[in-house]
Amino acid sequence: MNVSDVYVFKKVASTLSFTKAARQIGVSRSAVSKQLRRLEQDLGVVLVNRSTRSVSLTEAGRLFDANTAEIDTTIDHAANLVRGADLSPLGTVSFTLPTGLGAALMPALTTQFQERWPELRLNIQFNDKPQDMIAHNLDLAIRISKRLTDSSLISRRLTSTKKVYAASPGYLEQNGTPKTIADLANHRCLGLGSAVRTGTNWRLQNGDRVGEAETTFSLSTNNNLALILAACLDSGIICIPEICIAGELARNQLQIIHSLVDPDSYGIYALYPHRNAATKVKVLVDFIESRLAKMANVNYWKRLSDCGSYRLMSVTDISGNDNESHFA
Repeated sequence: MNVSDVYVFKKVASTLSFTKAARQIGVSRSAVSKQLRRLEQDLGVVLVNRSTRSVSLTEAGRLFDANTAEIDTTIDHAANLVRGADLSPLGTVSFTLPTGLGAALMPALTTQFQERWPELRLNIQFNDKPQDMIAHNLDLAIRISKRLTDSSLISRRLTSTKKVYAASPGYLEQNGTPKTIADLANHRCLGLGSAVRTGTNWRLQNGDRVGEAETTFSLSTNNNLALILAACLDSGIICIPEICIAGELARNQLQIIHSLVDPDSYGIYALYPHRNAATKVKVLVDFIESRLAKMANVNYWKRLSDCGSYRLMSVTDISGNDNESHFA
């Protein structure tokens, strides 16, 4: 027995009209008649007397109606709860962000956004590689990409950025500024990689020519935020979407190496697993889109530096040796 057929019967029983029942449910009159016939076949009894002028319940129909009194109320209540929940952003949004971009957005997400929507909880997963949204039960993914390859996802382009080559003023002062692709061989390059793969081809444009530099990383990690920090600490040159280091560029912690140019343009996309995104997801995407235009104002290192100096103790300190260091 199909629950939806019982629900249709309850509407017919309360209105004594196929037309009114169909209007309340939002289906055709013929669909109501078909579902009612199917229910009667399942039960093996006639529930409703039909004529061209009137509709009435049989004795079996009245008995069945009386003993299913709460079904239509329960279904209507559940439907109204679901509809109502999506009128305002409530619950939890699980989403993924690239680490560099995510770190730059964190101050706003944990202050302005949560002050604006206090009943909305955020479950943020930082990942620099695409994730299977369905397998990881994600409502939203923010990605930076030249092109999208997963046609099963619904996308919204929020803005554009370009990849830049950047290093700290201190590193460039000590090591000079590379002028050509060949110059990279004499510099420390930092990039995304693993213990097995410690290099990659960086795409570069010199004038009208586009080439690739076979780069060996002096430091590789799976986290863009770690690369940004390493670059700020004079460790080498990084290739990264400009929007991820907008704050560092504005504060002169990093400088773009204008002689090295990536020829490609990248889009920043909001990706959804389903076409009808919930209200809670829409307000989050609108907020992120509004913040992307203000990335140069972000300084997510400030609160760390405001904490002052900390004493770091090694194992030898415990044994009594005077061996300490500080960081700010």
